[in-house]
Amino acid sequence: MTLEKQFDKIVEKYTTTEVNALKGLAFIVVDKHGDTLYSKAVGSREIDITSGSHLHIDSVFYIASLTKAITTLACMIAVENGLLALDENVRDIVPELQKVECLIGFEESDKFPRKPILEDVTDPISLRQLLSHSSGFIYDQLHPGILEWSQYVGRTDHTFTGSLAGYTHPLIFQPGQGWAYGPGMDWAGRTIEVVSGLTLEEFMQKNIFSKLGMNDTTFRAELRPDFPARTMATAWRDRETGLLSTGVVPLALPAKDCCGGAGLYSTPEDFSKILKLILQEGGDILSKESIDEMMKPQLPDLRWFWDVTTGPSKRHLAQTWPEGAKGTFGLSSSINLEDFPGRRPRNSVNWSGMPGCHAWVDREAGISGLLMTQVFPPGDPMVTKCLLELETALYTHLREGIRTIWK
Repeated sequence: MTLEKQFDKIVEKYTTTEVNALKGLAFIVVDKHGDTLYSKAVGSREIDITSGSHLHIDSVFYIASLTKAITTLACMIAVENGLLALDENVRDIVPELQKVECLIGFEESDKFPRKPILEDVTDPISLRQLLSHSSGFIYDQLHPGILEWSQYVGRTDHTFTGSLAGYTHPLIFQPGQGWAYGPGMDWAGRTIEVVSGLTLEEFMQKNIFSKLGMNDTTFRAELRPDFPARTMATAWRDRETGLLSTGVVPLALPAKDCCGGAGLYSTPEDFSKILKLILQEGGDILSKESIDEMMKPQLPDLRWFWDVTTGPSKRHLAQTWPEGAKGTFGLSSSINLEDFPGRRPRNSVNWSGMPGCHAWVDREAGISGLLMTQVFPPGDPMVTKCLLELETALYTHLREGIRTIWK
């Protein structure tokens, strides 16, 4: 069986015959030559599979944290253009970051919420730290302490309010002293806005989207009258029954700000162009040196990231990783430091978005894969199984030395 037929069989299985199957998905494989080796969307755009609303490769998806890859490319463009430097203090650039504090605990009390104990942040916050999640910021939904602080101060904005106010809260450690998954990319995007005088949307349109022909990628989905008829419906899976029902994207729409960590809408066809750009060492947009910098480990202490694959964060951040696999973090992407048995080799990079959006780049093999669907909550087991099966099929063929695998 050719790999193309094997892919076809897998994607059809996960949208039809599997118990509690996905209603629709798209899968794309591209290579370093800029070729699309496999591209297919299957299933329904709606939860009701009898609706006749077929999913297409140019259907619109909320890509959530896949946004981070594009924001990082935008930051590297700003660096190459002399607007920013990776190690400069962005607190001197972004006014909202000048008064940020660090949450170190709470006063003892029988009442809830307790009074927070805060200390000044005296060290710089670098662009590199924002892009590698080592600045001290964390998504409030992932940290009980930040949620309790929010209650104490009467804060109503949060991660999903679609504004930078949702990311304006204390750090949980001093800059450069740990790793936490958070809104660093959102503040990196705000930094671009300050130094360029453009919104992040305008900067990306000018420097990335227009050059790659990405006509359907935007923070402003509400301004596209064609999007509602093209957007894949959001599904929520009941964890007890496994059944899917229609829901909504948790991020507020319209969003007040261009949130560089999780705000973009795109299509599988559009996002695959980002993966081609990375495999082609930046193409005409970035230098190879900038792509190399993005893809290399950035954390001074590897133990900072190991909790992702061994602790409670695994379901959100590394659900497709083998148990106990060691990894680290680059600029916006996780990096596996060990081969995934039967799958991608070490030093591959990975991004994932909450509703079952996954992308990886294997620069050694010159191959990248993209799986997109729209299922919440994060870490859907059916999405994970589908991705692992597709990836295993790809690398089985590659390791058997079958080079002409799509014919």
